[in-house]
Amino acid sequence: MIDSVITYFLPQLAFPSERQGRNAQLLIKFSIISILFALGYIIDTYFTHFLVARYMMVFSVVTFSTLLFLFKYHLVSLRLSVHLFVFLCWFIILILSTFSGGIDSFVLPWITLIPVIALILISERVAWLWGGIGFLTVLFFLSFDPNAFLPASLIVRNTPILTASLHIGLQFIVLTLTYIFDQQQNKLIEKIEAQNAKLKLSQEEIEAQNEELTQSQEELSLKRNIVERQNLALINAGKIIEQKNQELVNKNDELEIEIEKRTKELLEYTQQLEQFAFISSHNLRAPIARILGLGNLLELSHNAADEAQIKKNLIVSAQELDRVVKDLNTILEIKKSNHQLVHSIQFEDELKLLLVGLEKELTDSNALLTFDFSEVPHIKTIRPYLDSILINLISNAIKYRDYNRRLEIRIQTKQTGEFICLIVSDNGIGLNLNLVKKKIFTIYSRFHSHVEGKGLGLYLVKEQAEALGGKVEVESIEGKGTTFRVYLKSKELS
Repeated sequence: MIDSVITYFLPQLAFPSERQGRNAQLLIKFSIISILFALGYIIDTYFTHFLVARYMMVFSVVTFSTLLFLFKYHLVSLRLSVHLFVFLCWFIILILSTFSGGIDSFVLPWITLIPVIALILISERVAWLWGGIGFLTVLFFLSFDPNAFLPASLIVRNTPILTASLHIGLQFIVLTLTYIFDQQQNKLIEKIEAQNAKLKLSQEEIEAQNEELTQSQEELSLKRNIVERQNLALINAGKIIEQKNQELVNKNDELEIEIEKRTKELLEYTQQLEQFAFISSHNLRAPIARILGLGNLLELSHNAADEAQIKKNLIVSAQELDRVVKDLNTILEIKKSNHQLVHSIQFEDELKLLLVGLEKELTDSNALLTFDFSEVPHIKTIRPYLDSILINLISNAIKYRDYNRRLEIRIQTKQTGEFICLIVSDNGIGLNLNLVKKKIFTIYSRFHSHVEGKGLGLYLVKEQAEALGGKVEVESIEGKGTTFRVYLKSKELS
């Protein structure tokens, strides 16, 4: 069914490259998905009473349908069509966000999908451009309050039904994109399998030719001189055939490796999108909800003392929201900034520099810190990541020390296969890994209420170690202490 629709809207002309042909099909698929989503959301607006969304969805159906027919009849080019599609998506999100609370709108996070669509349909450079436009859009709503300029009757407030419908819509878009990528991957695999079948048929034909050559050799055996020349020619031909066969085998192996690599990259990218969307939605929900609730209380309050307390709580909630956003930015920086300069670092010298900043905490806790870097004294790696890992692990040891005995921290390095193992041990209060092992490196996970913290340190240690091509392991006994093993690879100098 969907293939018939795509074939109908495809222009009756040959595209200059296979990539443009795939982009044309993706454009049609995305347009059809957008139309179906808009039709469904029109029905949803009768439950959410989001009048502007209803008009915008009608506008979406009309514009995306018009774009399909303009593209089908060559009235607009493929390049212009994909740019128009991305612009329309951004424009619709902008209007819906404006009439649903601006910076507080649950529609606004959908702006993060625009660079992804631009990357798929156009290019990486255009995706970065739309990422910048999305950033400016968020800044615009941060400084522009639509409630002060638009009629109150047109602005919709967030309700459970509206929130649920927006989350369901976002999940529908993400799952649909995943399905489209899976279909594209399957088609590529089928194409390669067909090529392999042709190569196998060619190989069988070559083997048949070899048999014919062998028979000819037997028939011409009586003519020694002629046979010798023909044998030499056959040997050379056999070498060429063997070389070609080997080239075909190597090419096939390279294609299989490339397919596996692309599939893995696609799955990792999809998982990162889903994880980041979940983290953003989950962690931003609580402070935003409190700010909205306090805002409503402020409107209803007529007592100066109550208003002062509400404003104070608003500031606290805003600070919490700012902290969550900064934490998410830190995570994104780790995921996209693993191409920083690599330095040759002496572990002992680097640790001594870091201990200057931790001197007060170590003195206040009466900690005894020892180290042994004799086995592996240096490493080539990204300095800020290594510093952050050491600071977080030492700070954790100080925070979660046992007050009934003097804190002892032991740091050492070992060579473990291709990895340099950085070991940080302490005799603190420890953890029951049977209960917390699956959550110990997840974001905002905290296991002790008597110490202040954000639950971000160990998550950053894991992300930074993986960004450096390594991993993290933990051993802990409750009441005795904890040992972290950070496996790092020594990189080439930049």
